Amino acid sequence: MTPEEAQNLIESTGNQSITYLGSRKSMMGVEENVTLDDDKRRTHVLNVGPTGHGKTQLLLHVALQDARKGRGLCIINPKGEMIDEFLAKLPEDRVEDVVYVNPAQEPVTPINVLEPHITDDMNTAQRENQKEIIVSDLIDLFKRQSENWGDQFGRVLETLLRAHLDQNIKHDESKTLVDVFRCVINEDELSDLVDRIQDSVIREQLVRVKEDMSSYDLEPLQRRLNDFVMNATIRRVIGAEDSGVDFKEVVDEGKILLVDIRKSDIGETTSELVGSIAITKIWAAAQSRIAEPEDQRTPFYLYVDELQNFGGEGSNFTKMLSEAREYRLGCWLATQYLHQLATEMRRAVSNNCRTKVFFDPSGTEDINRIAGMLHGLDRDTLTSMGKYRAAVQKPAERTQQNAITFDTYPPWNADYSDVEQIKRQSSADRASRTELQIEQSLGNQANAGSKKHQELLAQAEKQLEERGFQTHLFHQGHEEEKPDGHVHLPDGELAHLEAECQTLSKPAKVLKNLRRGLEEEREVLFVVEEGNAAKLENIVSDPVNRRGSEYEDENGSYSYYTDDGESVTDVEVLKQVEYRILELSGEELQERQKTEMECPELEYSTREDLEVACLYRNEDDFCTELGTKCVLLEL
Repeated sequence: MTPEEAQNLIESTGNQSITYLGSRKSMMGVEENVTLDDDKRRTHVLNVGPTGHGKTQLLLHVALQDARKGRGLCIINPKGEMIDEFLAKLPEDRVEDVVYVNPAQEPVTPINVLEPHITDDMNTAQRENQKEIIVSDLIDLFKRQSENWGDQFGRVLETLLRAHLDQNIKHDESKTLVDVFRCVINEDELSDLVDRIQDSVIREQLVRVKEDMSSYDLEPLQRRLNDFVMNATIRRVIGAEDSGVDFKEVVDEGKILLVDIRKSDIGETTSELVGSIAITKIWAAAQSRIAEPEDQRTPFYLYVDELQNFGGEGSNFTKMLSEAREYRLGCWLATQYLHQLATEMRRAVSNNCRTKVFFDPSGTEDINRIAGMLHGLDRDTLTSMGKYRAAVQKPAERTQQNAITFDTYPPWNADYSDVEQIKRQSSADRASRTELQIEQSLGNQANAGSKKHQELLAQAEKQLEERGFQTHLFHQGHEEEKPDGHVHLPDGELAHLEAECQTLSKPAKVLKNLRRGLEEEREVLFVVEEGNAAKLENIVSDPVNRRGSEYEDENGSYSYYTDDGESVTDVEVLKQVEYRILELSGEELQERQKTEMECPELEYSTREDLEVACLYRNEDDFCTELGTKCVLLEL
């Protein structure tokens, strides 16, 4: 077949339900096409062959047919120019569906792998399954990247991942892998996480991690995580609170996701990390359709080249391949040699990929294994195929059919003039929305904090300005010691403005902001979201940790809060600082009057019921909502 004939054939497949693989000579000497029914492809395809024999070109031609049919697909490409060729040959009416991810291209498109795909109609088990997909794949990823991996490190990392996912799922937070890293290197961060977790099992595991693991024990895990986070490109990919790609939208709405992770551009570690994360997110997005009727799940196809880079013994590939069909996810998995795959992975693809395509296996240790998978073809036929010729074993129906050999279609020339423009248009707009958040997550931003912190501060400035208070917000670089802003008071004095959001879970940080006002002899105006005023009042009015037991005073036992290992002991001085607490409710900013704290749950339940059981009261009677002992039980 000529290149022009191949082009015409591929471009005419839009309304067909078969996929063209190549051509062969019939018994009568007539050239005929070798095809595969599209519904058979949802039982997955394994494509094996050495470099330069046509394996990638076959993958490309199949993906182009899916694009012509209006289907959603994802290509994971760790080497070569395949994605450029795909874009050059892509139909014009599919260009707007392209989502392009390339860590080597500015701005970098971030992916928060700890952002699960949760829908309102999911039950508890289905939500937990989202967590399992992410945790098991990340454990496998870190294990593959570590020379001295131990079960102990796996348990620690698994506990931290589950805790952060728990916060994201149950409390609508946006924790990232960078937050996990912080807990490994900073005991205060780990302590804060323990305090925030409400799941008793996860909390118990976190406490065990904190108490039983010395910094020396955690050092190998710290080193492995540090390798990731110190890589600027990786950090920008994993550090943003929100992903630049909506993977559920990609799967459900039939988008074309192109993950261009060439090792020559970004290095092997970054390539494997981003590719593995993308695969995890695609599977999680497909599996999130579990609550939808099966006939409403649109088909989606995942293409992975160089499969050996993206799956190990503990990854979800085994489960994905066995279950993906019911979610209408079909996989096309390509690798050079079977023996490159981990044992469990090799077994999974051999058993679950019902269609197998092999290019010249001569000279490899796979020859006997491959010959056993191809019915009716002897070793001599296999080893004499040469380049651009392959053998395919289609799925068995009632009886097993013999495998056949075929020639792959030749490539045709294409116009590459618009490729770079398509890449820019398909990635920059998505990346730009999260560029600031990446810097914020890593602590290098204006008014250091999260997106929520920024929004709270902006709303406070607006409300204060409307009331006639001149307000000036400061730009705050990494580790700079400044308040969030200054407020000009009617008496001519300046007050510090501090927006407290995530810092409410870090009392020492709040007290540090309070002390800054003392040192500069200025009143401190704290701004909090609705419902958080009582918790902040408790921190600044009684600046000790009442859950501790190191010391005693007239109010009971306590310990000092710590900041980077240093105890906050100047509590009597801090009690003398002038401050006000402003609570933002909708678009109203109201000053909280200093009164006795009340249980926030009294609005929804009776005192009697709350004294028996309360969602926010721990076994030691500590209220996680107010950050103090339960006020009902102390009355």
